[in-house]
Amino acid sequence: MSQPPQPPPGAPTEFGPPPAAFGPVVPPMPTAPPTSVSLPKVRRARQWPAFALIAVGIALVLGSGTVYLTSGGAGAKGGPTAGAAEGTSKGAGSGEQGPPPEGKLLFHQFAPKAISATDRVAGEWATDKVYAKAGFKDITGYDRASGAQLWKLPLPTPECATTLQSTADGVTVIAYDDEKKPTFEGTGVCSNIAAFNITTGKMLWHTSTPVYGISADGTGDAHLFVQEIAISGGTAAAGSATDGGAAWDIATGKLLWKPTAGADNCRDDGYAGGPALVAVRRCGDVDRPSLSVQTLDPATGQPLSTYKVSSAFRDVHVLSAKPLVIGGYPGGDSSGAKVSDIYSVDATGKELAHITIPDEKYAIDCKLEVGTCLGPLAGGGKLFLPTAEHANVSPDVPGHTNEFVAFDLATGQPAPGRVDAGDGGKLFPIRMDGDNVIALRTPPVYGHGEVVRIEGATMKKTVLMQLPNDDKVFNRAIEIYDYRNDDLLYDRDRLYVGDRLMDKSDDEIDGPHYLISVLGTT
Repeated sequence: MSQPPQPPPGAPTEFGPPPAAFGPVVPPMPTAPPTSVSLPKVRRARQWPAFALIAVGIALVLGSGTVYLTSGGAGAKGGPTAGAAEGTSKGAGSGEQGPPPEGKLLFHQFAPKAISATDRVAGEWATDKVYAKAGFKDITGYDRASGAQLWKLPLPTPECATTLQSTADGVTVIAYDDEKKPTFEGTGVCSNIAAFNITTGKMLWHTSTPVYGISADGTGDAHLFVQEIAISGGTAAAGSATDGGAAWDIATGKLLWKPTAGADNCRDDGYAGGPALVAVRRCGDVDRPSLSVQTLDPATGQPLSTYKVSSAFRDVHVLSAKPLVIGGYPGGDSSGAKVSDIYSVDATGKELAHITIPDEKYAIDCKLEVGTCLGPLAGGGKLFLPTAEHANVSPDVPGHTNEFVAFDLATGQPAPGRVDAGDGGKLFPIRMDGDNVIALRTPPVYGHGEVVRIEGATMKKTVLMQLPNDDKVFNRAIEIYDYRNDDLLYDRDRLYVGDRLMDKSDDEIDGPHYLISVLGTT
């Protein structure tokens, strides 16, 4: 990677207060959320890829794989037996668990009416005091205990890229559309970056992305178009796939590096963050690129290690930044969705193992961006994967099911044990918890959904929270849950489910739905 450029003489390295377009932080609302509301109509399933299609071709984020932002009902009469509906663990050392902690819907907010066909509202974050959620042209902070609104941060335009990651002191970075650029089919030019404090809602700084050339119509400068954001240490890096990458110091807003033109014709495709900052570097010819995966020094952008990718790949994804795990599809795929080969890499850039993924067997959901794959998680020397959904064991149980399995990152071989979701249920990994996995188990027709912990060493499943099934709106949201429609966050014994898109057609047909649902045992 080239040396980070120095700011030109007179260029500011710190940013002042937000312009008037942002508006002041709105003070708290005078009343807490109601404890009893009349339920709106149940929301219909959106016309988006469901979990059944993930393996054919779905990052929360959530991190690469799923990057996490902080440190830390009764069966129906006449229905199937409990054994058919409830998930089972086949890991070594599995034991019986007593009655699981019962969760309840602590608070929620209905989504405002969508203005366009789809309004972007992706992004949610949590600290020990505040849960913050992106809305349409704003971000709102709620008291973690009561759900009362603490602050609202207006934005001049809709957000267009977010990350679930944040700094140790609770600061995250978002991107939002340029106010002056024309839009195309409702999508603006994603070229503004801002940092804000999750606890206070204070905007710390904001700036435009670097100029990398002349606009397509020749009327002005072309700014880097942000497609993904990754945070590691005190650095926020923005990837653009076609425009290269840039990074900022989160504390000050100082630009650390930007796209540069060189004889080698190289650029950063994008980044994955969390405990390490990883870049995919592309050089040479468009049709026959040379790819490498670099672990970077977040402060300088200089590579700490480099892994040379096989020439068979035109695109690769970072499934986990640390341990470093990458995936790709030989020959490339226009959607960027397919992953057929996975490689584990050590801290020096040496390949450890190669895992071949049979087509449509595992639920790995990738887009074109480098760090947005959802499904795979890695830790404790293992790669964890959900399988694609398939027919239930019992033909009498409606729906489909899947399993959770693991591979040894040192050898590439399957690790002992697996966790079954049980007939009618499906397992969605949320994040790593040390060497263990936190996952959502969606509810079967006869039973409850659950938040579970899967022990990495034994594949033993423990239910952390049994989800309620007495709220029709929440039930429907969980039943049709998929990675791309909803943000999912589990933090300090709370499950946060946040909408990513507000669909105007849904509003017109089915009425309002939840923007956020917050569940816990206390």
